[in-house]
Amino acid sequence: MPFVFRTCEFCARAGIEPSSASRALRAAVAQGAVSRIGRGLWQRRDIEGPAVECHAPHPFPPAWMNANECLLDAVFGAVPRRISHMMALEAAGVPLVIGPQLSFPRESARTAMPLGITVFREPSERVPLFATRLTERTWMSSPARAAIETAQHDMTAPRWDERIAWVFAEDGGSLLDPEEAVEISDALQMRAGLRRLSSIADALRRLAASDPSDALSRVPDQWTDIVRARRGDAWIRLRRSGRRPLEPSDAAWVDSERKVLWGQHPEALAASLMT
Repeated sequence: MPFVFRTCEFCARAGIEPSSASRALRAAVAQGAVSRIGRGLWQRRDIEGPAVECHAPHPFPPAWMNANECLLDAVFGAVPRRISHMMALEAAGVPLVIGPQLSFPRESARTAMPLGITVFREPSERVPLFATRLTERTWMSSPARAAIETAQHDMTAPRWDERIAWVFAEDGGSLLDPEEAVEISDALQMRAGLRRLSSIADALRRLAASDPSDALSRVPDQWTDIVRARRGDAWIRLRRSGRRPLEPSDAAWVDSERKVLWGQHPEALAASLMT
């Protein structure tokens, strides 16, 4: 059996029924030969995982890369995938704790994911764009793409805007390339994400102008001028979670230049950076 395998694979190899396979695998667990890592998913303990050839430097330990590649191959097969969204921001150095977030081709097989992995789907040709290739089948979003796709989808973490604010204020925005961000927005149709990022930067700079502080004064001005709402653009919310204002009059803060509605005043976001 491969290093990571499904119960159905074990049944096929052993020529036995699922009920018999379950008993055999439970016995193997008791003997320390395998471990259960998810529903219908097992990992061998009697051998080392196959070493993965990496094509670029990355922040992940080799053991994690080896196990992760085996897991993804066992669940999805030999298809391209990308470490994305908040997980890619974490890998780039943004301080946060997030579960695995990966993007897969829309055409690949649907499957229940173990271990709390969050899966995003997109056209297969977009998987390797604006990303670093880590292994034969795995890429990782650039910091700019990770930030934009996080803001675009607004479903990756309950307080993703705080982490973006951290990048602008504490990191001075050096992690995110504004020219690449514009290119990503145009190529991947993610203008809503770019508008949200720019709105955060603009709000923090406005606060710094009225009450300067060391952190907010470092927000890069390039991001405040990077995008404006176009004729016909609909109003969008900064965050879909929590209170959901539908009209500008219902919002706690209105960014008219980008047509972004905030559910809280930017002062609350700035305060979160100081704690």
